[in-house]
Amino acid sequence: MTQRTEEQYLDQLMQIEFAVLGFFDDHPELTDAVVDSAYEELAKRYRAEATAHEYKPGKLDGLRLELHDTLLPLAEMLVGRPDNVMPYAPVSAQAMQDVFKRLRVSIKRWGKVGGRQAYLNFIGGQLGGLELDGLDED
Repeated sequence: MTQRTEEQYLDQLMQIEFAVLGFFDDHPELTDAVVDSAYEELAKRYRAEATAHEYKPGKLDGLRLELHDTLLPLAEMLVGRPDNVMPYAPVSAQAMQDVFKRLRVSIKRWGKVGGRQAYLNFIGGQLGGLELDGLDED
């Protein structure tokens, strides 16, 4: 994913990372490896859709499955299903696959820095004080 593409899908990237942070708040034992597994499975799902192939679910369990099941409804909204309720245009299945691939690259990059939660700590530091437009609670 090029820098331009990353900027193009910044809203989608941030929405997903905010959801992961919320999950992390509830599950402090969450690790980057678990997040990577959930992202990988979601990328696989949208790759199958983008290439008109049958999606064959992987074997997720525990926190991996719980995180996947938390992110899937959000990802579906981002591609415009069941109907577009987001404040911006839906993206294609290919774009959603690219988003999850980009997020996996970030996990790998931060994993090299060190720690089982390096990516989670990074996104917490970057997004922790931000609020999503229209989604903040008053």
